[in-house]
Amino acid sequence: MTGLRKVRVVALDCDGVLIDDTYLAMIERFVTGHGGVYDAAAERDVIGLRDIVVAEKLTRLCGLDQTAEETLAQLWAARQEYLAEHPIRVAEGARDRLAALGELGVRLTCYGGRTREHTFDRHLGDLVDLFDPEVPYVSINEHRPGVEHIARGVFGVGFDEIVFVDDVSRVAEDARAHGAGFIGFPSSPAHARQREFMAGHGVRHLAESFAELTPELLAIVDEELATSTHWPRRGTFPHPLEPL
Repeated sequence: MTGLRKVRVVALDCDGVLIDDTYLAMIERFVTGHGGVYDAAAERDVIGLRDIVVAEKLTRLCGLDQTAEETLAQLWAARQEYLAEHPIRVAEGARDRLAALGELGVRLTCYGGRTREHTFDRHLGDLVDLFDPEVPYVSINEHRPGVEHIARGVFGVGFDEIVFVDDVSRVAEDARAHGAGFIGFPSSPAHARQREFMAGHGVRHLAESFAELTPELLAIVDEELATSTHWPRRGTFPHPLEPL
């Protein structure tokens, strides 16, 4: 299979898609460990925002008598503790799957909240040959959720010419608002709420492993974008989830 009708760029989230998620479970542990209540409302409110905004919200949620900057420092320390218990792993079969997607003639890029050196080079450096040679990685912490920044600011493509693969529903919401392609990736038990949130935003395609990100799936999304059927019309029920 080669060539697509519409899609020119595929943007894959780093933390949670290409490597293990180290955020959702850590945030929940931080909140409950500091006396806060971590429920669906809390998760919907805090996940997928700039680091300092997350810290501000967690400071209030946990009733902490300190600055957001102090909370952010504690979050970084909590993440290091979490990583000591759960070392980062690259998605199984990532090289073969990325190579297969690249054969479609699209530009592949990766994005995340950290600098390229912090995340991409450290964990995915040996896969750099499979990504776009000009833009293998985009740092989005100051541009979250990142859809407009990556599509228009970095690659200069139409929103219906790019597909995002992400484990966070806030990106799904942003993709729908702009008419961009989106494949959800709720790949762990910690993603249960994110899966529900994505369903609420009308996400049609969900993958629970990297092996499910096939050229065939991308071709389906491409056809939907080419025919303006990727997202449900406003005021209608979402598409059935695939798979449920």
